[in-house]
Amino acid sequence: MHRLAVQRAYDSMHEDTRSAFMDLSSSCDGIGRGKTPRGIYDTNAFRLGDADRTGGLFLTIARMNHSCRPNVNHYWSSSLQMTLVFASRDIAAGEELRTTYGPSEWLNTKGRREFLCERFAFDCNCEMCVEGNDLGGDKRMEAIRSLQEAIALSSSLVVDGGALSSKWGGDSTVAALESVERCLALMNEQGIDGGAFTKSIYHRGYAICDAAGDDAGARSYLVSELRAVRDSEGVYSPNAMEIERVLNRGVCQAG
Repeated sequence: MHRLAVQRAYDSMHEDTRSAFMDLSSSCDGIGRGKTPRGIYDTNAFRLGDADRTGGLFLTIARMNHSCRPNVNHYWSSSLQMTLVFASRDIAAGEELRTTYGPSEWLNTKGRREFLCERFAFDCNCEMCVEGNDLGGDKRMEAIRSLQEAIALSSSLVVDGGALSSKWGGDSTVAALESVERCLALMNEQGIDGGAFTKSIYHRGYAICDAAGDDAGARSYLVSELRAVRDSEGVYSPNAMEIERVLNRGVCQAG
């Protein structure tokens, strides 16, 4: 959002709302400088939808702290014009709700901490970063990243005679699905297996099975994707409704 647009929105706020807004942190105004509405907005705003370059700032959600192993995720509902918050796992009574500010499923501890320090000006000491590689976390994260890249490649390959053809040689469908299952298992071990993280992996599994003409496998992955989407976006989200339509009319060649 343009600086002048942010300033106009700020000027139109009720006095109490302006006060709550200015209480938010800013990592974008520079050390030693006073906070500005634009700096606060750039630090705390959420993108409104995957393809939308506009953003919105929500006073309650903006106060959520970060964890690389979050227990909630947020999702912009264009139909409701609201950002919704969903539990990523079971949450104990009194447990702090933590979202994620960065690409937790892609980076090792060093990479995550560098990103968060540069973008949000804090040193991350969440549970996953404190663990580091003591429990093999960094090795798992590197394996997850490698597997996600391989899965993305395999699900975009050309279909040839009902089997995925690739430079790997032979029928790569089995190898691709093994990568999907291995990635999901590692994400579970790492504690980043909420629907917001896994839905894209399930979709890749569906696409691979669909390309190979494996109706049973495609349906199984699509059902898992639907569960993940409902958990992270809501039962009546457009993505959930579309997956239901695909399941109801038959899976193969529907995607």
